[in-house]
Amino acid sequence: MTAQLAPDVRGLLSSNVLGWLDKPPLAPFIDGGWRAARSDTRIDVVDPGTGAPVTAYTAASADDVADAVAAARTAFDDGRWSELDPETREEKLRHLADLLEKDTTTVTQLEALDTGKPLAEARLDIDEAVAVLRYYAGWATKVEGSVIPAPRRYFATGTREAIGVCAAITPWNYPLPILMYKLAPALAFGNTFVAKPSEQTVLSTAYLAQLCAAAGIPDGVVNIVPGAGATGAALTTTPGIDKIAFTGSTRTGQAVMRAAADTLTKVSLELGGKSPQLVFADADLDAAIDGVMAGIWTNAGQVCVAGSRLIIDHRIHDEFVAELAERTRRLSLGHGLAPATTLGPLISGTQRDRVKALIQQATREGADVRTTAELPDGDGYFVAPTLVTGARPGQSIEREEVFGPVLTVLSFDTDDEAVRLANDSAYGLASAVWSQNTSRVHRVARRLRAGTVWANTYGVFHPTLPFGGVKASGFGRELGSAAVDHYTELKTTVIDL
Repeated sequence: MTAQLAPDVRGLLSSNVLGWLDKPPLAPFIDGGWRAARSDTRIDVVDPGTGAPVTAYTAASADDVADAVAAARTAFDDGRWSELDPETREEKLRHLADLLEKDTTTVTQLEALDTGKPLAEARLDIDEAVAVLRYYAGWATKVEGSVIPAPRRYFATGTREAIGVCAAITPWNYPLPILMYKLAPALAFGNTFVAKPSEQTVLSTAYLAQLCAAAGIPDGVVNIVPGAGATGAALTTTPGIDKIAFTGSTRTGQAVMRAAADTLTKVSLELGGKSPQLVFADADLDAAIDGVMAGIWTNAGQVCVAGSRLIIDHRIHDEFVAELAERTRRLSLGHGLAPATTLGPLISGTQRDRVKALIQQATREGADVRTTAELPDGDGYFVAPTLVTGARPGQSIEREEVFGPVLTVLSFDTDDEAVRLANDSAYGLASAVWSQNTSRVHRVARRLRAGTVWANTYGVFHPTLPFGGVKASGFGRELGSAAVDHYTELKTTVIDL
């Protein structure tokens, strides 16, 4: 299908992207090649910046999912990947990283077109995906066995072995980086893989499938089944899967966990968040304002770790909020591919309407709602960055994960009150402390119920740093050495001497 791009959008894309979009292999990628989906469900790939479809694909059916899992199972059982020398796996993964890095411009544009995020943000996403892939490529040769203390007459060893077939269900806000959090360690340790990207953002995942083949990763090791909820549900219930890694909403994560219980499949869940940023009166206010902005306006607030709750010392509340509003007015809303854009659209009309409804509800409930920055002309899914002050703890705007450019502001008088407000949430993914008092930073950070605490910064990710949540934000950790436990099994071998 020829890409249905608006002329002004087409003019912002490279010839490589246009050539790929005009004949996109948007179909299930199974056992090393593209297959026509056995389904009648057509799904549009929509440009969030214009609201217009770019192309379309046919969703993978339950039969397609079963074929993908079977291909991954065969590839694992016959050892074509798991029994390769670790050095060979490392070499092929490094080759894949090189190919992805070589095509950074192409994949960046695909990601920006698909998600709506500004080019600069999309470029950081691709750079992160490359870094994570290279990091875990090195792990292929680093997982070692150990001698285990044993009773007399016996000699015991512990070895790490691949789990088997790993499945991943990934979200639309960071398609390639979050896929790589799961794919890279799974492959490094010898597993095979089936991925179900969000139905709204399939472009970069499809492109990566091609690169896997080009890098010499054997057929059946990496399989892609695009589709909506029905495809994901089929993936969680198809026999033959040994591990499911899910990133998305808490509600869907609960459904994944229920499905996995029937087969006792291992699960790791990275779910929603409503992350607080605690700003104390002794903070470097200039740096804190920049950090708060980065925490909430990045990707138009569509970030699981979005710092969407500003909890600030009442003594600096008015000054801080006034300056924050002034700097926010300087943001440039627009199409993600436009060079001047600093804040893009939301992913869909449905998400835009949901965010607007929550803002309207906050207004009805008596909160002070102020929008800043100008909305662009056109039919894209834009919401102006919004500050909400005067909301009471417990109101929907302050409790629910908005997943849009909306920042609520609460004030506190004491450190204890700040911590209480921060922890008064069903979620526990991330948080931040802004203070120049080192003792306070450590004291408060220990008391915060969150998987990650940033101090005097926000949103720092690195392949070596484990990431995940507590409470309704899920369980399990991705990145760093934590992935060893998620993608390997420990086997004990005891020998009678």
